[in-house]
Amino acid sequence: MPRVVQVPDIRKVDLPEARQAIPYVHAYLRECILDGTLSPGTKLSQVSLAAQLGISRTPLREVLRMLQEEGLVEIEPNQRTRVAGLDPAELDDVYASRILLETLALSMTIGHFGTKARAEAKRMLTAMRRAAKTGDFDAWFGAHTDYHRVCTAAAGESMQRQLRAFADRTTRYIRIYPLSEPNSWQAAGDAEHAAILAALIADDEHGALTEMAHHLERTALRVLGDCAPDFTPVAVPHAVALIDRPPPATPPVVQPAAV
Repeated sequence: MPRVVQVPDIRKVDLPEARQAIPYVHAYLRECILDGTLSPGTKLSQVSLAAQLGISRTPLREVLRMLQEEGLVEIEPNQRTRVAGLDPAELDDVYASRILLETLALSMTIGHFGTKARAEAKRMLTAMRRAAKTGDFDAWFGAHTDYHRVCTAAAGESMQRQLRAFADRTTRYIRIYPLSEPNSWQAAGDAEHAAILAALIADDEHGALTEMAHHLERTALRVLGDCAPDFTPVAVPHAVALIDRPPPATPPVVQPAAV
């Protein structure tokens, strides 16, 4: 009988009910991939993984299919599964897609950014600053996610799901690759988040969109520079150029000739 090799650092998941296995296991494995517990390229034996998690292989297959749709695992034709690798070309594409979709969602939100949303966004900025000072990266990422969610809250659920998927895939690189000079990186992000919020409060749509696009662009170029210094991004600059186009000039109002 072949030796079953356990997947490293995987524990049994405590399930309140067997029928809730899929959402609980999906959330657990997803977080293990995003935070680097399951490193890129790790082979995932369904037999070993099911035994370690304490579930049957049927719900596990569904969980792996969900992770595959999110781009977090790769399932080969022979059903062998591995954690998706880190590909700079994919990161360039995903960040470009995020720039275009998130600015669209931001544009949809700006007319609905009332007192409650403004206060919540300010709280998230304060939480990010506090977490950065104490070095609590989990708290920083949590507040950062909530900040972007508030800024795009008027988008529909389908768009929100896509935004979350893009954000998770880009954040994965940041969490796995230790970025150089993290203090300067967070300081730049803090100034950019504040500028986005100021434009939103001022109902400055063009300013908010360009601030968001350049914020995501800077992050993308910084991450790519750290994890793939020889790679030249193509998609991200094109996406930002589309957002940077000045708004069309309003045609002058022609007054009717006096009779």
